[in-house]
Order: sequence, then C-alpha cells, then structure tokens
Amino acid sequence: MSFSPTTKGEYYMTVGIVAVVLILISLGLGPLAPLDEPKVYAYDGKIYNLGDAVGVSFSAFISLMVFIISAVILWGSKNPWYNIIIDSSAISFIFLNYLNYAVIYLTWHPQMYILPFFVEIIYNGAKALQFDLGQVVLIILLYRVYKIMKMPRPLFGSEKQ
Repeated sequence: MSFSPTTKGEYYMTVGIVAVVLILISLGLGPLAPLDEPKVYAYDGKIYNLGDAVGVSFSAFISLMVFIISAVILWGSKNPWYNIIIDSSAISFIFLNYLNYAVIYLTWHPQMYILPFFVEIIYNGAKALQFDLGQVVLIILLYRVYKIMKMPRPLFGSEKQ
C-alpha cells in the first residue's frame, strides 16, 4: 500500500508534514555542531550561551544542504515524492533560518532590520550586512508554488479514470 498525493491539497499537506519531520531531524542534529570556541562567552559583564545559536544555525545549514542537493538532482522530475522533498526542504530551511535570527535576537538583543535579500544587524555600534538565503529560497519556493497552481486542472471526474 503506497500513498501518492493526487490533489494539490494532499500534495501541500504532505509537504507540510515532511517539512516538520525535516525540521525535527535537523534540530536533533544541532547539538552536533562543531564549535571552535567555548559555548559560554562572557562580554561586558554578561554571559552568553552560544550553544543554542550555533546549534540552530547548524540545523538551518543541514536543511539548506538538503534543499540544494535535492533541487540540483531532482528539479523537473514528474515524481511527486521528489518534488515533495524539494518543497519540504525549502520550507524547513526557511523556518530554521528565521528561527536562527530569532535565537540571535534573544541571545544578544541586537537591532535587526530585514532588507530585500539582506539582514542588517547592529550590535554595540558595529553594523553587519548579512546576505539572507532564506529570502532567496522563499522566492524559489513561491515560484514552484506558482508553477503548480498555474498547471491546468483535469476535468471533474477525469482523475479517477
């Protein structure tokens, strides 16, 4: 017995479920992130725990690699499961990318501004302009959704034949 999504609703419900599974797997691998520095950092009389920020960042990196590899290898396939892998890995990366920014904000409390394709982070007077891959992957995902929604629907009842 195998499940194959036949409608767009079933497809995106399956994408959502697989994305949640990928998020949980990636977050589970977060503590395995290699740290070249101590997990606890003292600065200006405050103690910061870098383990959570580095772990979520590593989890987002894992999801990004799954997305890139699956998109390069499986893009254009007619198999719905291959497309589910691409779309769910994109959703998991986008979620983990912005969760990473939230953890950074909760850890250091910098000023953060989301700009087109960039995130500006200001902390203790130092400014950093970081390229935001989450926005790029979001645009790719929206393009894929648009292409699927543009596909003509079969006539009523013809999918059962």
